[in-house]
Amino acid sequence: MVVCDHVEGVVSTPQGPFWGPMAHGFACGAHIPVHVSSPWNALDDPVRDYAENRESLADSWGVTTEEDWSRQVGYLLGGMNIGPEVDAVLDVRRTLLRQQGHYDLLTWENAVANRSRRQGGDPGEMVRLAGVITRYESRFRTDGLLPHNGIVTSVFGYDFGRAVNMARWGYGGRFCDYPTAERIVLRAGELCRQHYTSWADFSAGYALGRVIRFDEEQYGHMYVSVLGPHRLLMGDRTSPWWHVPFA
Repeated sequence: MVVCDHVEGVVSTPQGPFWGPMAHGFACGAHIPVHVSSPWNALDDPVRDYAENRESLADSWGVTTEEDWSRQVGYLLGGMNIGPEVDAVLDVRRTLLRQQGHYDLLTWENAVANRSRRQGGDPGEMVRLAGVITRYESRFRTDGLLPHNGIVTSVFGYDFGRAVNMARWGYGGRFCDYPTAERIVLRAGELCRQHYTSWADFSAGYALGRVIRFDEEQYGHMYVSVLGPHRLLMGDRTSPWWHVPFA
């Protein structure tokens, strides 16, 4: 799969859904197809893309069998691939906001450290994550990934969005049939609605998950390659995010 930082436009296929639950599920996985200029509303063709999909899954995910693929789908839909640590830190902030209506970084870091100690974790690492999140959110606001004073509510959207693409590649690689892939797309969409309230909210969570996983505060390719699709999906009137309701 060719990856570049230049995003040309939103591509769709007339045979794919543009409305309803399947369109919503596909739209939750739109960052990746938009980035590589492929249709957001279709599964890969198992006749045309069989070998390419299998090679890509083996290289990028270590997936070589149907069991490997199914296991990865389970991890993604369970939010286990991104891992629970970042969302645990975000949950502390959600609790502060629910209880107090506001927070500051020092209060958040202290609360994170206290919860980590109670749970037998590493307070230093969890406090570090709070700082990383704060710095990324500041950059997100500058670059339009978040509104002024906006915050990320969850990073699980990164796994859910990738689950849609795992369904796409799994069908294209003949690791599953069409109904199975369809169920995964629908489930990913349902999970996104449980954790987010809008496309903008979801996209910020997806972006934070990606950059924390891969960017290491370099603001390099991994950052640019999610910023470009976000801007296009939010701003281009051909984007599914303009015509598919999130909720």
